[in-house]
Amino acid sequence: MVNERRWLWAIFVLYFILGVGYSLLMPIWEASDEPAHYHLAWRVARKGEYATQDLNYEANQPRAFYYLGSFVIRALDKIDTRYSDYYLPVEFKFNLRVRERRFDWNDGNYRFLLGVYGLRWVNLLFGALALWLNWKTFKMIAPDKPTLGLSALALAALTPQYLHIMSSVNNDALGTLAGAMLFYLVVRVVNQPNSWLAALLIPLAVVLPLTTKLTVLPVGTAVLGIVAWKWFFGSQPKRWLVVLVLLFGAGTFYVFFPEMVQTSLGEITWRLFGLRKKGVDFEYIKSITSQIVWTYWGKVGWIAVGLSWWVVDLLTAFGLFGIAAQIRSLIKTRTHHPQFHYWIATSMIALFTVLAVARNGLTTGATQGRLLFPAIGALSLLMVSGWHDIVPEKVQQKLPLILIASMTALSIGLWVFGVIPVYYQPFLD
Repeated sequence: MVNERRWLWAIFVLYFILGVGYSLLMPIWEASDEPAHYHLAWRVARKGEYATQDLNYEANQPRAFYYLGSFVIRALDKIDTRYSDYYLPVEFKFNLRVRERRFDWNDGNYRFLLGVYGLRWVNLLFGALALWLNWKTFKMIAPDKPTLGLSALALAALTPQYLHIMSSVNNDALGTLAGAMLFYLVVRVVNQPNSWLAALLIPLAVVLPLTTKLTVLPVGTAVLGIVAWKWFFGSQPKRWLVVLVLLFGAGTFYVFFPEMVQTSLGEITWRLFGLRKKGVDFEYIKSITSQIVWTYWGKVGWIAVGLSWWVVDLLTAFGLFGIAAQIRSLIKTRTHHPQFHYWIATSMIALFTVLAVARNGLTTGATQGRLLFPAIGALSLLMVSGWHDIVPEKVQQKLPLILIASMTALSIGLWVFGVIPVYYQPFLD
């Protein structure tokens, strides 16, 4: 008998310990685009207005996180405005993808900006909520395999890059939560067909990407496809309801948020149909693929400090083999698999997200693996499931422990051999 509660406690306690550790070990602004994300929330709090594209290159991002973050900054301002100031030391702008600091923090100018840490810890909570929703989803997909769900949860929660991104200032955490919510709801629709839940899911699949982060859009697209398939080819004729909800939702959203819709459409068009100015060749594809994979497993900062290449290769091989084994199992059993439709929904969400990130890599060299995090639940479950079904039962029982120990060791190793030497060396001199 598997004690699920004990394993859940272990995973979530480690998630928070390691997440807080990343938030404290990484100096302020030493996470990709963190100054820009914080500035958007800070400007809303201090000036009561949203920054323009001329002032902030991230201004085209969906705005929900920045308005939520402004409440944290306003609360701190009531105590002391120094806690939430927007202060930048000297920036070494060319320190990108190199193992060096980007900002010149030292013992003379370093300050504890509580506003930044506050938003980091809020994101840590968003990441935990996303994990909880993913766990509830795993329980529906594989109700008779508790060690599978626990292993997938451990892999998702303790992946070094996930911990780093969830403990930084960005809108990725809120987007990850939105992706997990859509994953949970669509599996519920597949599990227990409910016309009204499905009708609610349609506008959510459109609105959540446009308000949290556009990287949720592939998940939303997959969800719309699953709901449409369920209604158009299911036993209940609900075509009129699908069309009605879509038209009403799209019309209402455009009436009340025209600027947001236009900005989002521009971003989507650029990412779907644009190509990088320098062109795309084999060397670039090789380089961007490596960057996406590395920044999914663990390359923190401004793509600066990462896990060893052989560790990343092992993790990637582990994941690809697990996915391939699970897909092979589904093909062999086809519709005779008791949870076949749930696994198809899971595979669609993972596939749509991977394809979208791969396509985005042809548009911009800034594409990173963290853009896959809205589907991290689906990806982790697919990676682990193939292994879970082929190892002996004794190993299945120990699989959560193996993943917890392995992923925790990777984070500690990344701290000891990467984060501390690179970012804290000036304080040790």
